[in-house]
Amino acid sequence: MSTRANSIIVVGGGVIGCSILYFLAKRGLRPMLVEVGEVGSGASNAAAGSLLVRTEDERLHKLAAASFRMFPDLVSELMDLGGTDPMYSRTPRLDVALDEEGEIELKGWLDHAALRGYSPEWVNGDDVRSIEPLLGPDILGGLHIGRSANVSGKRLACAFVNAAKTLGAEVRTRLRQVRLVRRRGKVTGVQTGDGELLEADLVTLAAGAWSRPIAAAVGLDIDVTPAKGQTIRLRLACGEHLSANIYGPDAILVPRPDGSLIAGYTIEDAGFDCTPTVSGVRHILDRTVPLLPALAHAAVERPQAGLRPQTSSGLPILGRVPDFEGLALATGHYRVGVALSPITGRMVADHLIDGAPIPAELQPT
Repeated sequence: MSTRANSIIVVGGGVIGCSILYFLAKRGLRPMLVEVGEVGSGASNAAAGSLLVRTEDERLHKLAAASFRMFPDLVSELMDLGGTDPMYSRTPRLDVALDEEGEIELKGWLDHAALRGYSPEWVNGDDVRSIEPLLGPDILGGLHIGRSANVSGKRLACAFVNAAKTLGAEVRTRLRQVRLVRRRGKVTGVQTGDGELLEADLVTLAAGAWSRPIAAAVGLDIDVTPAKGQTIRLRLACGEHLSANIYGPDAILVPRPDGSLIAGYTIEDAGFDCTPTVSGVRHILDRTVPLLPALAHAAVERPQAGLRPQTSSGLPILGRVPDFEGLALATGHYRVGVALSPITGRMVADHLIDGAPIPAELQPT
């Protein structure tokens, strides 16, 4: 059976695919999103959701800064259209040092951060605990950035989808399989596990770490590999609440407006296995409890794991694919997919509809 109802099909229900769906619908199209699971159930769900990206790559910084500026107005738009609260919260950020080596590294980043508009401030140990009283006694100091924010990756994906549906988009989830269809050199749509053929003028592959095996079925090799990342959703004891995003050596703590917090992270080469593990939980707690001793008595709500799409360049891959008519990519965001979702959705929509250029370093090769 063949169905043709949409000019563009987006493959992938993570925060990147959902953002593209929304911005296409906002431009007046009636796109379709297809997903084998639930919206936002993969890496988006396991993400900590911090929106301020600290990077020394100027190309990535420009994308992240533009995306960060979009969030306040975007969140209002999404809630007006779909009613889903993505749990956006303005929260300061503290990058903390536990030893002299860490202190030297962070202080070395001060001027670099100031040039990028972060307005950082170095705060010594006692003063840093006045900003966040729950911080541990071993912390020597920290880099304080007042302008930061968080969001729930899963709820943001749902907000994009619900707003897009209000604007006329169609969403298909819980499909047994999604396979690209290519005929005479042109990608013409996707086929589901039930044998339904969904045809379109253009398919945008935004399936995160799964983009590579999906593309391989039509003879395209993508520079994307899965990097397993685990986090834990915790809840502090009654009366205790984390008030800042805390970054330590290989560790992150991000509060949620509902009083819970996300502790992370791991980076693992585990293929396509995204099962939370005891060793992953131990790794996270070993690195976060010294930062926040109150975690030792926190309630564990659930461990989470997802597959981050990693590229060799460290940059996402966006845009139409040379020699593969009818196919575009939006993948490879690694650990910054949630933070880059607004700018990615807008850039890809403008590229597909108007032919707006994508920076050369992000284009498929």
